[in-house]
Amino acid sequence: MGSPVVGAARRVFKRDHETNPRIAFLSPLPPAKTGIATYSQAILDGLRRIGFEERYEIDPIWPLKPKHEGTVPWYTMGVYHLGNNVEFHRDIYRHAIRTPGLVVIHDLALDDFVRGMIAAGDPLGYQAGREAVANAHKLHGEDAFVNEPLRVPWVAHVARRARGIIVHSPFGERYLGDFGCKTPVYVAPHPVVETDESVRRAEQHRAVLRAPLEAQGMRTLVGVFGDLNAAKLIDVVLAAVASLPESVHLVLVGRRVEGYEVDAVVRSSGLGGRVTLLPDVSDEDFLSWLCAVDIAVDLRFPHRGEVSGSLARAMQCGRPTVVSATGTYLDIPEGLVARVAAGRPEPAELAAVLGRLIDDAELRGRMGEHARAHMTGLANGDRSARAYAEAIEGTLALVTDPARRALARWGGALVDLGVTAEHLDRGHGVSYARSLEEFSPRPGGGEGG
Repeated sequence: MGSPVVGAARRVFKRDHETNPRIAFLSPLPPAKTGIATYSQAILDGLRRIGFEERYEIDPIWPLKPKHEGTVPWYTMGVYHLGNNVEFHRDIYRHAIRTPGLVVIHDLALDDFVRGMIAAGDPLGYQAGREAVANAHKLHGEDAFVNEPLRVPWVAHVARRARGIIVHSPFGERYLGDFGCKTPVYVAPHPVVETDESVRRAEQHRAVLRAPLEAQGMRTLVGVFGDLNAAKLIDVVLAAVASLPESVHLVLVGRRVEGYEVDAVVRSSGLGGRVTLLPDVSDEDFLSWLCAVDIAVDLRFPHRGEVSGSLARAMQCGRPTVVSATGTYLDIPEGLVARVAAGRPEPAELAAVLGRLIDDAELRGRMGEHARAHMTGLANGDRSARAYAEAIEGTLALVTDPARRALARWGGALVDLGVTAEHLDRGHGVSYARSLEEFSPRPGGGEGG
């Protein structure tokens, strides 16, 4: 028999969770050197603004420590932020698998992450790899064909285990559906990370930053921002700028990435003083340089299904931006960005798009203002935070559904008996599941497929 003390503790714990649900929010947070940290802080700030924390207790957990192995399962639900970096997200991934809740997928591919876990001998890496390969044949989208990291759904394992999923673009929802994921998916737009005050301060540095370059003959400044890696196609941007008039200069601002020798790429371009490399600058300087450029370039190949934080900042600053016509970038409304071909575009194509923007100040201004207005609308409506609130409440309904566990056990028993989808179509085992619907606050509740 169980201990009366333990039984009483469980009853008190259950009542507490019903009256005051506690949410564990597992994510890198500032000052962690990842864009997900500033993203998550913006989401937490937004949830406070809309009064969500008056109804739910949200505990941000970072960095993760051994004690959290025992404490996270006792929360009503966990919100787990997953990116493509083993260093930041391995422990979060483990909690997301062991104590399923709401998973935020920042990078649909998760290819480097899963391979990193496999290289470390983590059993969860092998499980994720097997499930990814088993589902690869289901993907038929063009982006999965063009972009190698998306050809295998490395996200399939955690997506199936999750009770709810947040993605940042309709593309993410389409990709998950393409390989048959049945877990509920919520689309939350990338939050507006910078405050209006921060942008105004950054704008005040524009003239000071441009002055030395203008003294060298610069009249138009093009910028590439964010992680300085091969996927940004920096060599293509350099070649495109080299074909433009000498008054066009390029600035590269962001974090160095191990394995990509950006200095060598810049030297080989032959642009000399027409290109400025500014790696590992402060957040304030990063934003100031964004406000200093006339045009931003944010290409991706291969695309990993991510939504660009540097693009969100560029749009907030009202900077016209050239992007790749692929994946999440295609979900951006027309008129807010300029696009070049998916994949690896020819430098001549990029140069032509840049040339049109350089020659047409009115077009640049119109595109930049439309982008700024779009981001202002997101911020004023706290759309990202409200989407999170919907996702958290919807997933809580599943997690606390009294019929869910019974249905999960029943589904597992059917699988053990060899029941297949064809049997279900003929009604085998369905009557019990349907009888449980009257206890469920909303449809669903089992693991996604």
